[in-house]
Amino acid sequence: MINIDRLNSIKAFVQAAQSGGFSQAAEQLGLSRSTVGKAIARLESRLNVKLFQRTTRSLSLTSEGRQFYQDCLLILASLDEAENRLTHHANAPTGQLRVSAPPLLGEKWVMPVLLDLTQQWTGLSLDLRLSAQRVDLAADGVDLAIRIGDPGHHSDLTACLIGQQPLLLCAAPALLSPNTVLNNETDLALYPHLTLLEQGKSQSWSLKNPQGETVFYPPHQRLKLSTMSAVYAAALAGYGIAQLPRWLISQDIENNRLVEILPATRSHSLPIYAVWLKTAAMPQRLRVTIDALKMAFGQQSF
Repeated sequence: MINIDRLNSIKAFVQAAQSGGFSQAAEQLGLSRSTVGKAIARLESRLNVKLFQRTTRSLSLTSEGRQFYQDCLLILASLDEAENRLTHHANAPTGQLRVSAPPLLGEKWVMPVLLDLTQQWTGLSLDLRLSAQRVDLAADGVDLAIRIGDPGHHSDLTACLIGQQPLLLCAAPALLSPNTVLNNETDLALYPHLTLLEQGKSQSWSLKNPQGETVFYPPHQRLKLSTMSAVYAAALAGYGIAQLPRWLISQDIENNRLVEILPATRSHSLPIYAVWLKTAAMPQRLRVTIDALKMAFGQQSF
């Protein structure tokens, strides 16, 4: 059995052999010369062999000492390698990462980041759950949840802001009459609206009035759809005006598949949070995921 004293004696012996003296070894190890000398003496006594030839002017290894020195180098090299492997393991994310996210945001923005992480770290596995339902992280065994708006305020949760979600009024160019200019929210009544249902209720559009105040505009309810993806598809097809997040439609606006309507009424953004359970020590897989999401979302024009 190797205890601390034996290991320290071996380190003192190797350092003395490499530096050519007890005084130099003591200085390099941050010990006194006496401490190094006693450690090597105990080592020789335990092994019942003389490791050094000592004179008043020099210190040299015996033949047994040279062989033991080579063996000790292998031992210490193995210890260094073991420490390096352990340090790498501690710094490398491993294990299963279970993430919950809203369907469209999760598929368009969250999933690419997580898939890149699994390519970068082969010891990391992914369980991504795309659902509009808010999960109970503890009950469902979820490591990380992505939430839009209120992240939830509980003593066992930690939340980190990773992005913003501006909401834009938009429509397909084909829906609007040529050279149409909408001047204010009353002009919205001239066109059909696409209403998003949440928990069976029609969602009002959040708009900003000329005074800079947020107001809620109730869209027509003739075309009510239960998912954002359905509202998005119907807007692209020209069935009505919709209010959709910029992260979803930015490329469509750039490519003129959709146009923004009444940009002056664009209201405040909704925050996007990463939420996880408080732990004494955050697993590395969770830490690198949060950092990667913050970086990816921060680079986007949400």
